[in-house]
Amino acid sequence: MKFYIIIYILFTCLFSFSSQIISHIKCSDRMKELIIENPGTVIVQVKGLVCSSCSIGIRIGLAKIDGLDKNRFNKGILLDSSNQYVLLATSGNIDFNMVFEKIYNAGYDPMHLCYKQGDQVIRVDAPQKNT
Repeated sequence: MKFYIIIYILFTCLFSFSSQIISHIKCSDRMKELIIENPGTVIVQVKGLVCSSCSIGIRIGLAKIDGLDKNRFNKGILLDSSNQYVLLATSGNIDFNMVFEKIYNAGYDPMHLCYKQGDQVIRVDAPQKNT
């Protein structure tokens, strides 16, 4: 148990993220369409996500996040490399900072995410990774 605590502390020291920034910039029309077509979904734009086989690390990391509806998509995750999107089917609250962190850890750069809240589509910019 001590080992896991030490690893967690080291990990959080190496990768510290700022708090979530809700952006005044709108989500793209394609992201809005996907959100409407897939209710209960969070969509993340990921720079460098160009092929589905290259993004296995993203899927493995994100699969461990609480709040995924693992009965949808492929265990709650759909990778759309043609648009550089990751779709997350939600069954509860998802920690957006954890989503960004898992994508950074897989070697990719999350740009922002979008989700629907009521009648609005909200965009949250990814925090910059501090090195």
